Amino acid sequence: MRATISLAALGLLSAAGCNAILGAGDYYVGLSGGGGEGGAGSVSNTSGSTTSQGGDGGGGGAPPGACELPAAQKPVVTIEGDVTTDFTLTCDKTYKLTGEVFVQPPAVLTIQPGTTIFGDKVTGAALVIRPGAKIQAVGTADAPIVFTSEGGEFADPGDWGGLVILGNAPINVLDSMGMEVQENVEGILDEANAYYGGQNADDDSGSLAYVRVEYGGKAIAPNNELNGVTFGGVGRGTEVHHVMVRQTTDDCFEFFGGTVDVSHLICQAPGDDGFDWDFGYAGRMQFLVLQQDVSYPAPQDMNGFEGDNDPAGSANTPVSEPIIYNATLCGQDYNTGQQYGALLKKNTRAHIFNTIISGFEAAVDVRNNSGPQLELMRSAFFGNTQLAYPENQPSPYDDDDMAFDESAWLNAGPNQNSFADPGIPGCDDMAALSLVPANPPANAVAPPADGFFDSTANFVGAFRDANDTWATGAWVIWSAQ
Repeated sequence: MRATISLAALGLLSAAGCNAILGAGDYYVGLSGGGGEGGAGSVSNTSGSTTSQGGDGGGGGAPPGACELPAAQKPVVTIEGDVTTDFTLTCDKTYKLTGEVFVQPPAVLTIQPGTTIFGDKVTGAALVIRPGAKIQAVGTADAPIVFTSEGGEFADPGDWGGLVILGNAPINVLDSMGMEVQENVEGILDEANAYYGGQNADDDSGSLAYVRVEYGGKAIAPNNELNGVTFGGVGRGTEVHHVMVRQTTDDCFEFFGGTVDVSHLICQAPGDDGFDWDFGYAGRMQFLVLQQDVSYPAPQDMNGFEGDNDPAGSANTPVSEPIIYNATLCGQDYNTGQQYGALLKKNTRAHIFNTIISGFEAAVDVRNNSGPQLELMRSAFFGNTQLAYPENQPSPYDDDDMAFDESAWLNAGPNQNSFADPGIPGCDDMAALSLVPANPPANAVAPPADGFFDSTANFVGAFRDANDTWATGAWVIWSAQ
């Protein structure tokens, strides 16, 4: 049985643009039995019979075994418009996002482990958590929360938008008078609901854990598309770990300012960068994995890390300055085209340690006078066409880094980088996650014991050894499709 329930019928969405999606055999939710946070509403079909449900507005008790059913065998709830009050998506149903869905402050959207959310392809669906609202999406390794396309086996990158979390943490966007202002996130048509940024570095937008987001990145115009997961002004009070993005047309993870700390992130087969930051992002990052699609038809400007302070390369504060430990970045093994393991430009700062960069046309490129502000130490570079472009090459690879010599910098003794192949078998294997070095580099440094970083991770790359199983479970799918 496949049924449709509209949140408009719940009274939980604003009236504008929200029509109940009801038809013969479809389902809607009556509120006579509750339906708020933890409430026990009822589901009625058009023939008049009523079945007790565990509250579409709350998390109260799904029928035994209902959550273990395949997503296609669960009733479908269609969500559209604005979510204006606390609401829980329960694992005994699947959910379909239609158009741009905005969770408005102070609403909290809670998603139970094992819940699947489909993005509508026709309307370019996206889920946007606005500043002051929250998402509580905490799955488990074997009961993840999955955001995906409704296309099933015919799904493609860009089928739907993606997940957008916006907050009130600092960004470095200024008006003509030099005053800090909010910014409008790219890829959203409803610009009035797309603003983010503020003064609260500890802002809390909720939790995201054991979540997979796939086939996102729908473009609304050329160079104006969403990512797998977009963070705009998200604060360090937000919890983000064990999140996989795969098969997206743009970046897997993009950080527009903010201070959010993230760990255990996986990016597979992006159409652009793995991890992108600008507008003053200053969070901490640990245990990152990128695998680009080795069958991608032509090399683009697709990078492992891409960092900017802002699009103008200004010195606006807060300055982009992430601290990164324990990343493994696998490129496409193309030897032409501009494609970098780390492209650091437009006045960004960054502190990168214990990172493996392999399979890129150039491992590192520094631009726009960013070099003196960077650290890239205790890391391993191998299997790239070149470590960095030689100075004074002709266009399009001409020197644009104010004579900063990347190769000399990376080879400098104090940086203690390694250039030997550590024997990673699976950088090019799109069907199996096999990224543990056979001969681990010995140049790692212990991360700081600051309450966020795992200070025992004194190894290079995202995995300690073959017993390091953080990237296992149903939340991870390793596939070229």
